[in-house]
Amino acid sequence: MPKKTVVNRQRFNLLILIGVLGLASGVAGQITSWPELSLVAGVFAMLAAMIGAAQVGPHTAAVADIDQLSSEVKRLSEARSEPVLSGSGVDPITGLLDSSLLEPLLLQRVAAARRQLHPVSLVLLRIDEIDRLSTKDRENALGALSGVLIQTLREADGAFRADDVTIAALLENTSESGAVWAAERLRGLLHSSPACAGITVSAGVACYPSHALDADELILRAAHALDDAMERGRDHVIVAQVD
Repeated sequence: MPKKTVVNRQRFNLLILIGVLGLASGVAGQITSWPELSLVAGVFAMLAAMIGAAQVGPHTAAVADIDQLSSEVKRLSEARSEPVLSGSGVDPITGLLDSSLLEPLLLQRVAAARRQLHPVSLVLLRIDEIDRLSTKDRENALGALSGVLIQTLREADGAFRADDVTIAALLENTSESGAVWAAERLRGLLHSSPACAGITVSAGVACYPSHALDADELILRAAHALDDAMERGRDHVIVAQVD
């Protein structure tokens, strides 16, 4: 085989390897903040490999490699488009994610925060004296609160109906002070919204890694803070205590 063809073939194999690694990184990056970048890098590497193949000539092995990599692109792209969690759902009353997604998504966010060395906060919210409301009034109040909450959160954050009377906000890359600010902003919007007239909330705030080092402990700390807020009366925001 001519020397030039051997060199081109080596370059082509290298580009093939880069493409496969980039695509694999894209799938592995489903639980990171920027998985799309790896996938796009892999696709461009594949295109570069196909261009490099033109220098090799109509070589049967090269064509087979391109076909294989094209199939891999399709498979990994389909895998990337699938949701990370199966059986996901939306609560029909509030329009928020349902409670079944809170713990697995919190586990995912805490794991990502640990790798990337940034904080993540959990805010638990409960409408004051909600137990005294009728079923219809309770649903209306939860719907109004959820509407204001969605306006408050960023795209990277998550909002959940944690149980019958509790709403949870999962705040990405947010410290304790940022979570308190978000809760206070929500309270202010409730006070100024005609649709939420008479509605006040109590909130408990906990932050990884300030108050907890895993998802279960984070939920527990936020729940205790919410209990403390409710014991102090209406319309309070309480931050979890550090032992």
